[in-house]
Amino acid sequence: MAMTTIGFLLAFVSVLLGLIVAAVGARHLDNRLEKQRIQSFVLQRPDGITARNLAELEGREFSDAFIQRTLGAWLTSVVTFLSRYAPRQSLLETNRRLTIAGNPLNLRAGQYYGARVLLLIVSVPLALVVYRIKPSPTYLLVSLLLMVLFLGGPGVWLGAMMRRRQEVIRRGLPDALDMLSVIAAAGLGFDQAMMRLGQTFDTPVGQEFARVVSEIEVGVSRKQAMRALQARVDIPELSSFVAVILQSEQLGMSIADVLHSQAQQMRIYRQFRAKEIAQQLPARMMVPLALFIFPALLAVILGPFFPLLLEILQ
Repeated sequence: MAMTTIGFLLAFVSVLLGLIVAAVGARHLDNRLEKQRIQSFVLQRPDGITARNLAELEGREFSDAFIQRTLGAWLTSVVTFLSRYAPRQSLLETNRRLTIAGNPLNLRAGQYYGARVLLLIVSVPLALVVYRIKPSPTYLLVSLLLMVLFLGGPGVWLGAMMRRRQEVIRRGLPDALDMLSVIAAAGLGFDQAMMRLGQTFDTPVGQEFARVVSEIEVGVSRKQAMRALQARVDIPELSSFVAVILQSEQLGMSIADVLHSQAQQMRIYRQFRAKEIAQQLPARMMVPLALFIFPALLAVILGPFFPLLLEILQ
């Protein structure tokens, strides 16, 4: 009876993991197929495509569409069903974190929450199966580690994506402000300068400024669009820049001079940030030194004395 239960749980977990892998693979296959279609129909001559290539392309299209209609649709429906029970406050906080991270994988707050609940459901029988293989402290520790990985993995991944994007924006902000000041000094307005920056810089900084221009074009005031930019990125450097821009707009100051001074200030911030990271390196190096270098040094220095010490103790 126990073996039957273990077999059923193994089959259940294998099916769920297979569905997740298939859905992720279908997403990547669909992106790759779109790139191949663009290259074949745009970069190549239409008459260079043979009937065999078209047949293979249609077969791949049918296969990918079948996976999306079956496994992908089923997984999406499960995640959507689980997301209905998410607390509103959790959804708002998750949406804020996803926005700061740049919406990786085009995830929405409900999808992210549902995926976490699904991983929680999968982790419990998986941990139970691992422990039932051989009930021992080692397997119990492995099962607990699997549960922690499934529970905390999405949060750690999202936090890493947030910090990475914020660091990219922090590093690219001085260069972006330099370009904004140059464009504004050339005679363009602040909105046109942000539009030109978004067209030139294919980076998170350029994308955020381009989004500000898009929001202004649909009727949002510049103040609200800049405040939304501050909330989306959530770094102190950009918050101070937004505050200075809004204040200079109220006082009627020259936008080119303000941008030039802000670019210099951001470069000073970047230098201070680099010095701060450099000062933290000695403390961070203590861990690898204590774990890998000091034991080896002690073994080399005190190794010859161990036989003599053993003789004395005997």
